[in-house]
Amino acid sequence: MESYNIYVFGIIWLAAFLLTRLGLSKMFKLAGINPVLAWIPILNWWFWIKLVGRPSWYMIGIVIPGVNILFSYNIKLDILRSFGKNKFWEQFAGIVLTFIYFPYLVFDKTLKFQGSAGSKEWRDKNIVKVKAAREWSDALLFAAYVAGGMRALFFDLYQIPTPSMESNLMVGDYLVVSRTNIGMRIPMTPITVPVLAPKEILGIKAYSELIELPYMRLPGWYKIKNNDVIVFNWPADEGFPTDKKDNYVKRCIAIPGDSVLIKKGIVYINGKQLPTVNKQQKRYLVLLKEYISQEFLLEHELGDFTIPYRVAPEILNASKKNGELLIPYHIYTWPANIKAIKDDSRVAQIFEDVIDEGYERHLFPDTLNTVYLKHHWDLNNYGPFYLPKRGERIKLTKDNWDWFKAAINVYEKANITHDNGKFYSSNKTEIKDYTFKLGYYWMMGDNRFNSSDSRYWGYVPEDHVLGKPLFTFFSIKKVIGINDIGEPLIHGNNMMYDSKGIRWNKIFKKIE
Repeated sequence: MESYNIYVFGIIWLAAFLLTRLGLSKMFKLAGINPVLAWIPILNWWFWIKLVGRPSWYMIGIVIPGVNILFSYNIKLDILRSFGKNKFWEQFAGIVLTFIYFPYLVFDKTLKFQGSAGSKEWRDKNIVKVKAAREWSDALLFAAYVAGGMRALFFDLYQIPTPSMESNLMVGDYLVVSRTNIGMRIPMTPITVPVLAPKEILGIKAYSELIELPYMRLPGWYKIKNNDVIVFNWPADEGFPTDKKDNYVKRCIAIPGDSVLIKKGIVYINGKQLPTVNKQQKRYLVLLKEYISQEFLLEHELGDFTIPYRVAPEILNASKKNGELLIPYHIYTWPANIKAIKDDSRVAQIFEDVIDEGYERHLFPDTLNTVYLKHHWDLNNYGPFYLPKRGERIKLTKDNWDWFKAAINVYEKANITHDNGKFYSSNKTEIKDYTFKLGYYWMMGDNRFNSSDSRYWGYVPEDHVLGKPLFTFFSIKKVIGINDIGEPLIHGNNMMYDSKGIRWNKIFKKIE
């Protein structure tokens, strides 16, 4: 993905660099080092390492991305100790808010060099045992700085919470997500609870909007392609800053500049059929001789099931066997798995079910329109539509306004109005076309009939894209809970899953 607002990032980085070096140059001078050296990028690290007494090989760790977070913590703590800053609040400010605390030290008339705190001899002589509470505070500060820095800048961990990507990604899978290969997105709300950076804790906001940065993305070395699995912030999660919206993982079906059509469940990109990936699931109506069980689901690699919205009368009539009415369920699996399910003694009959009655009433863009069911699309027959590219200029018409208005007014906040076939900018000037500031992506789950995806809530703007999953590092085998009458256990809008061991075959498995 291309960089965005890189010049804004450069200005912020330069300001933080200059502010930090104000205090660093004073400390260099007090330690007998030429203060000019504090202002020279990279070289100043070498003299900083020498000032605190760390070994020369520390320079290697400082220049390796990711690893440098650990090494920078150490040399920041060392230099604070070297100048007598031993209180917890001093070390917290100097490590986390370096660009604020270091320039503050310029005005500290008591600042004095007390020795190279990074050397073992100095630490053995000067560091005294502290109380347990302080030990815990120091440990938490270290964990928050290192783990939070890694998560915010390089890698993230993501747990699959829903069955929308089954059977390729299962509920209980834990993914390692790279933020850097597609281009690192700079955190927009940097003041947050560290490490996990949740949006809420016990219903209370876990971040501050005191500082909100604009969307900035550094250059990446990988461009998102059709069928890539992507983690992103859910656009429909209203009321939160972009980087605090819920994280979703889906397959990127279409990228900016693509024309898309879904016809009879088949996706066409720019007129060509999009290849299916691995175990793309379909929906089946299965008639069982008994209530469905977790054992049945586990045996056939089924994470969950649903109760059919309706069952065709001819199927209900065919379901009678020896005068007994069989029990209908919807299951979701890939075609090659159906043979084993058919051979199960508990199964009477099974049908592929592509009927979409009742599901089409909440699809995008009708979800944003005042005219109910204007487009008459459904899960299997959707479009055609076009995804704009960043910088692309498109003529606005009454026919495409329904489709583009969310991008223009919700995500890009252009405040364009439509009245009697004409379009007006925020200053009431009539306009004919619009240049998009962002590119847009289309995300769908591999479990097509059991996935809340772009068909429901629309395209994903590029500023919502978080990263690309690399592999599954751990996986807990989970299966949905079932009540006494064979219904899935659901609390609110969340399915209730039980853990049934570990999926050893998915550990360190590459994402396809």
